[in-house]
Amino acid sequence: MTIWYTKTHQWYNDENGEVGLTPFAAEQLGEISFVDVDALEGAELTQLTMDGDEPTSDPIDATVESSKAVGDIYSPVSGTVKEVNGDLMDEPEKINEDGFSAWLYKIDASKWDAEKGNLLDEAAYKAFTASLK
Repeated sequence: MTIWYTKTHQWYNDENGEVGLTPFAAEQLGEISFVDVDALEGAELTQLTMDGDEPTSDPIDATVESSKAVGDIYSPVSGTVKEVNGDLMDEPEKINEDGFSAWLYKIDASKWDAEKGNLLDEAAYKAFTASLK
C-alpha cells in the first residue's frame, strides 16, 4: 500500500481507493465542523490539473468547512466514486483526529498508470509542506 498526495492536500491510497484530507490540511483548516460528500456517490471524477502550485481544474462537489474556512476538494485520480463516507457528516471532527482513517470517498481509479506521475510520494509531500511554513 502506498499513500500518494496532491499539492491541494488530498491523499490517495492506491490499495483501497480511499481519498481524504491530509493532516496538514486539517491543521490549516482548524476544527472541522461540517463535511458533505453525498453528492459524490457514483460520480465520475477527473484528476485535478495544476499550474505550478495552483489548481487549474474546478473543485469536486464536496464540502469541508471549519471555523476558519471552507476547503476546496480536488480528486487526486480520475475514476468513478464507489463509496462515500457518510459517517463524516455526523462526526466531521474525525478528520482532525486521524486524517488517514477519516477518508472522504473511495474511487475506482480508471487511469492510474497514466496519472500516478502527477502525484507526490510521502517524501516529496513533506518537502512541499515544509516549504509552506
